[in-house]
Amino acid sequence: MSLRTRVLPVFERLRALAGPARFDIRTTRLAVVTRTWTGGCRDADPPTPATPRYVDVVLDLPPIYEMKQLATRDIASSGGLYEMGDVKVGPITPRFTRTDGTIGGFTEADLKPTPTANGIEVLYVLIGAHAGEYQLVELRSLRPFGYELVLRRRETTP
Repeated sequence: MSLRTRVLPVFERLRALAGPARFDIRTTRLAVVTRTWTGGCRDADPPTPATPRYVDVVLDLPPIYEMKQLATRDIASSGGLYEMGDVKVGPITPRFTRTDGTIGGFTEADLKPTPTANGIEVLYVLIGAHAGEYQLVELRSLRPFGYELVLRRRETTP
């Protein structure tokens, strides 16, 4: 077992201190929603009236990760990639296995699911401050101890 994989559970425990079980300073939660439209595309009528319009598969991240709007200097130096109002989530602990065999953290595929067919969309839903539906701008996964997501509010958010 490498030093990195031994340290990841420590980072996860330290990040958990900011969550609702301890200090309660991180009040916003992120859910990654993979939505499958039963009609084959967004807002299409389902095959039968009894069929739901869509089916969601939800991955809830615990409210232990920092969420904040990007700083003006980050937006200015992004070369047009970021806009005012974009939100950064992270660092999010990468996937690891604890000594007892349980799994912790998240993979890149968990955070950025790839639609496998038509009629599937991926939403990022913030609950709490800055609540609404977002889309992924960037998944930063180059750091060894944490991933970061940059999200932008969707035009159709309620």
